[in-house]
Amino acid sequence: TLFDLQTVTDQISKATGHLPGVTIAVMGCIVNGPGEMADADFGYVGGAPGKIDLYVGKELVRKAIPSEKACDELIELIKENGRWVEPSKNEEEAVTA
Repeated sequence: TLFDLQTVTDQISKATGHLPGVTIAVMGCIVNGPGEMADADFGYVGGAPGKIDLYVGKELVRKAIPSEKACDELIELIKENGRWVEPSKNEEEAVTA
């Protein structure tokens, strides 16, 4: 695994958990990641130490994104693909609580 899987999964879950029907696979490494996430809408995969690759379905669309920017890039990718909805007021309050 090329990043702290639990921390990143929690971060992505908090940022995208309000999206109805959107599946995001968070995979620790490039070796098995793309095959194991084949059914996901989006993929977040460790491509190299400190670098993340992002997928739409099985297609690699962004490569070698610095880890500290990858969650924001994932959100932008979801928006570009028309799958983003703004969280409701109650969901926003739950995240900040």
